Amino acid sequence: MSFSSTNLLYFLFVVPPMFVVAHFLTRLTKKDNHKGVILVLSGALFFVRIILVVFADTIGTMPYIKPEVVFYGILTAFGVFYSVYMVKHVEKRTLASFGWKTTILWKSILIGVLSILPLFAFLPIIVFTTGLEVLSAITWEKVFIAVCFGFILGGFYEEVLFRGIIQYHASQITTKYRTIGLTALIFVATHIGYLPFDAFGIYYMFLFIMALELSFLRARFNSVACCVLHGGIVFILVLLV
Repeated sequence: MSFSSTNLLYFLFVVPPMFVVAHFLTRLTKKDNHKGVILVLSGALFFVRIILVVFADTIGTMPYIKPEVVFYGILTAFGVFYSVYMVKHVEKRTLASFGWKTTILWKSILIGVLSILPLFAFLPIIVFTTGLEVLSAITWEKVFIAVCFGFILGGFYEEVLFRGIIQYHASQITTKYRTIGLTALIFVATHIGYLPFDAFGIYYMFLFIMALELSFLRARFNSVACCVLHGGIVFILVLLV
């Protein structure tokens, strides 16, 4: 298990600004400034991603995540705490109000699993066009990081902030289908620089299709289905690459 104490500087750069942002978002939310919330939160999420890129030599970036178990463990804990803090103290709502409630759990899970299948069609194209190396060795470190990165950071943290908060505020200022498109575009935009621009941006094409699926699932079903789709596809990618 590798560990670089330098990676802990990431939290020094990210945690204080994100809570300053949360304070500012509280004021915007009270004023029902939906556009302001979208812009500020999107900018903050892009900032967080850019700082990850700064530390790419020691922690990696998608699709090549390095087995920094301690770093990703702490990042996961922060992601969960920040998500809940944003919902409870900034938005002053509940997780259920952002779609984290389902009357038929197995149906939500099934919908999420089935939604992964179209994305699988892209994987051979990505491997062929980018030369992505698929590893056969699966270690406990990769499984741990795949769970953290996929189902918790991707499936929970990002779903709460993107398909939860951002998509909710977008829905207050435009139509249902424009909300889906806008949220998907914002999701892709906040990943710029974090994914490689290989093969005419194949990773970003993949991400945009996934983002459209996620936004549609949130609008049509619930966040549990989004969590299964988002967490499942990221889990597979982190585990196998």
